[in-house]
Amino acid sequence: MSGKKILVTGSRGMLGSNLLKRLKFSNIVGFDVDIIDRESVESRLREEAPDIIIHTSAYTNVEECETNPDKAYLVNTIGTQNLVNYCIDKDILFIYISSTGIYGTHKKSNYTEFDEVNPTTIHHKSKYEAEKIVLNHLSKYLILRTGWLYGGDKSHGKNFVYKRILEAQQKDIIYSDDSQIGNPTFVNDFVKQIDILIDSNQYGVFNAINSAVNISRFDYVKKIIELSKVDSVVEVAPKGMFKRIAPVSNNESAINYKLNLVNLNVMRDWEEALSDYIKELNNG
Repeated sequence: MSGKKILVTGSRGMLGSNLLKRLKFSNIVGFDVDIIDRESVESRLREEAPDIIIHTSAYTNVEECETNPDKAYLVNTIGTQNLVNYCIDKDILFIYISSTGIYGTHKKSNYTEFDEVNPTTIHHKSKYEAEKIVLNHLSKYLILRTGWLYGGDKSHGKNFVYKRILEAQQKDIIYSDDSQIGNPTFVNDFVKQIDILIDSNQYGVFNAINSAVNISRFDYVKKIIELSKVDSVVEVAPKGMFKRIAPVSNNESAINYKLNLVNLNVMRDWEEALSDYIKELNNG
């Protein structure tokens, strides 16, 4: 596999940039073409002739997707279709990065890959429609559902962990919502899992998250501040403090059921992974 050429869309984002840095392959290129421009996508893909495409590019603002659904479907769904169209008659592994948020609200326990998918937001509906395009048109694919991804450089605009540390350094009390559970997931672990799946020639749909049971946003933020040793108190946000437009599921929590079944799960416990990242931030 070392001779394979990998192309990463969204290569300037947190996940994409870390894939370029950390994947154990020597021939990796970033893809900076607007994915909704079909002709430019096809031209660049012909030029690069990749063996593997890892598609991380997406319109990820869940709130804005509700107010601008056209953009959500254009980028997340049609943009994916443009990439898939190129792959249909070629021997290319297509890796699509999806979200555990697509499962919806029908369970109180952690979701597995065999659970029904019933997304509640425009963002997650557009991601699920993209999943279906991959499923219906390709035979050589990986769909990886992850959640609450964090990591990367301090300067990254979506560095949730570092932003909470900065907030705590400036305030005696910070607030966090306890109404939603999920899986804080370290991007370094996720990249390692992608390496393993490529090496082992796996295909299909997999959850890929750091293990966590009933961990709320409040639990997550509280652990960030505890591990960073900042002298600030984290309290549960009063009801209505963080108003949202998007009807997000209160349960985005999943388990790596299929990865465990095939003995390929390298995703660690969420607290261990978070501790390592905060040490990385402190050393940086």
